[in-house]
Order: sequence, then structure tokens, then C-alpha cells
Amino acid sequence: MSKELRSIVEHFDSLAKAGDTAVLATVIDVRGSSYRLPGARMLIDPEGNTHGTVSGGCLEADLMVRAKRVRETAIAEVFIYDTSINDDSVFGLNMGCRGVVRILLEPAEPPLFEFLHRRLNSRLCGVIATVVSVELEAGKNLQVGARLMMDERGSSGPLNAKDLDGELQAVLAEDCFAALENKHSGLKAYEFGEVFIEYIPPPVPLVVFGAGHDAVPLIRLAKEMGWRVTLVDHRPVAAQREAFLIADEIIIGRPQEVANRLTIDSETVAVLMTHNYSLDLELSEFLLRSPARYIGMLGPRSRADRLLHDLSRIGIDLNKQEVERVYAPVGIDIGAETPEEIALSIIAEIRAVLGGRQGRMLRERTGPIHGLGDTDEAVSVSEAVERSLIGS
Repeated sequence: MSKELRSIVEHFDSLAKAGDTAVLATVIDVRGSSYRLPGARMLIDPEGNTHGTVSGGCLEADLMVRAKRVRETAIAEVFIYDTSINDDSVFGLNMGCRGVVRILLEPAEPPLFEFLHRRLNSRLCGVIATVVSVELEAGKNLQVGARLMMDERGSSGPLNAKDLDGELQAVLAEDCFAALENKHSGLKAYEFGEVFIEYIPPPVPLVVFGAGHDAVPLIRLAKEMGWRVTLVDHRPVAAQREAFLIADEIIIGRPQEVANRLTIDSETVAVLMTHNYSLDLELSEFLLRSPARYIGMLGPRSRADRLLHDLSRIGIDLNKQEVERVYAPVGIDIGAETPEEIALSIIAEIRAVLGGRQGRMLRERTGPIHGLGDTDEAVSVSEAVERSLIGS
């Protein structure tokens, strides 16, 4: 979950406390090219201030005008922006992206933001199923903007779907659970209309082992990403420096002492930067036995090889799948030297792993920028031009 969404939720809370109404814009569908993907949000307050974005700045002005009517009527509406034909259209404003974008504008209501707030402050993912179009006969009194919200424990919000056929309600609930399991969002058509089923992940849980000076920019950058950061170190003085207070949690203790105080699940990413070989050996055993998704190790490849060799020597046998979670030397090769550059390299690698990417340059990508994973073969610009000239 991004820092942008956290900012939107926090600003809604401030507006609600002041008794002000706001309008929420959400991208629900994209066909072709677009700056933002489905799920991007923007909060519009009564003064016309915005938090978050739904485009590269091209649609926001028009949406603010339309938001006034939604605020006055309190009725949710879906608007379509089509720049696939005429890039100079009033909606396109020379935006350069050729595509069709559908955006839901609705009064910002507490139940949705309470649900999002819980996602921000827990390790539970969730799904929001929002009705975005209604077939009059099948949907009857169902309205655009009605929604069902679920976390891993089940339903946590009404759909206002009392007029829906029981079988259709069961199918919708099943699709929501499927989205939870597959971590997937998308627009789905039913007899009663269309529903935007959106997977809401919790913040990325990052555990940093080592409270050295080089951990400071890593933690700072991770917080800028909206991640949840836990710092672990055995030295009370080092771990409690003021620079680390932005971490969400600080755990002080040696490896054998902190194991039961840490929550490491299949979404956890961890970075070893203690600069202490014996500590890293203990921590490597702990992390490799855990379900952690990513284990980054600071230092040269020879150091990581030695760690794995020593683990094997003391009887800890690791299979290929377990070792593949180890990224050492940690980070993407950007020529990083300073602590800040190294932090950028590490964060970029983690984000690439979470997104199923290889971390290469976008100009070498043949598929869409926002495509799923790195399924396309990397092709350089010169190769692409040569292929187009020879018609291959």
C-alpha cells in the first residue's frame, strides 16, 4: 500500500473531523495507455484542493469541475475519458497517452476510509468490490457506488444488495475471495451490472537488521514508499538514535532473542546490514528458515557464498528455492557508492522483486510499462528499429 493512499486517508480524517465533505475519484478501468492504473485515487475537498492523482495532471481539472455536482447531489457517477482517437481533445489536453480511462466520482464516506485505515495499520490484505454500472432490470434498486468490503476473515461492509439474487451475491463473494487469494484487481460483469473488484494489499513489511549509519537512508526511503519498517539491532544505544525514530518498530536484542518478537511472513522483505559476520550467520539461518519473500545481504558475493557454505557446514541444508530468495550483493547495479545511493539501489531491487520485474531499463522493455511481470524478452532500441526495418 502506497504512501499516497495513506495521505488520502489522513486528509479525509482531517476533513471529516472538521465536518467538511469531500469527493473521491477512483480509476476503475483503463484500456490502452494511461498514466495511472485502476485503483489510483484522488481526494477533492470543498476548496478544490486535491490529494493523490488519477492521471499525469491532464484529467484533474475537469474532474474537479464534475466533483462539484457529485458533492451537491451526493450521487456517485462514472465518467469516461477517451483519448484513443484525438490526442488534442478537450479531455486529452495533449496528454500523449492514447487510451480510454473510466473514473468513479463519489461522495467520500467513512466506511470506505475506515476499511482503508485498517489495511494501513494491519498486515491483513483486503478487497473492495464497488458497483460501477447497473442494469435496471437485474439491479433494481442497486446504485453505482454500492460496495462490499472484505478482508481475509470475511465481509466487513454491506453491499446494499438486498434486491440481488442470492446466487449472484454468492458469486460476487466468491470472486472477492478469489481476488484475495490471487492478489488481483479487475472489472467484472454480472447480470446486475459491472463491479470493480480491487485487491488492497497491506504496507510492505521491511525488516532492517543493523542500526549502522547506512541504515538511516534505507529506512527513510522505505518510509517515503509507504512501507512498514522494523529495525533490529542488539545495541540499545545505536538502535535508539534519533535518526531511527521514523521506523514503525525498533526491536533490541541478539538473533536468538528477537526471533519470537518478529513477525516474518511470505510478504516480508529483509535486509542484513549488521556489518558483523557472526551475527549475519545467525540471522541468515533464521531468515532462510522463515517464509520471508526477499533476503538482501550487504557486502560482496564472496561474503554471501561464505555464509551459505558455513550454514551448510553446520548442518543446515537449503534447497534451491530457499536460496533463490537471497539477493547478494544486495541492490540493483546503478553504480551506487554513497549510503543514499546504496539505499536507492536496494529499494529499487525490492520493488522489482515485488513487481515480478528484472529491474532493467524501461527502454529495453518491449511490452507495456504497466504490464504484468517480465515476460517479454529485453530488446534494445537499436534492435527494435532494425527489426521494424526488415519487417521481422
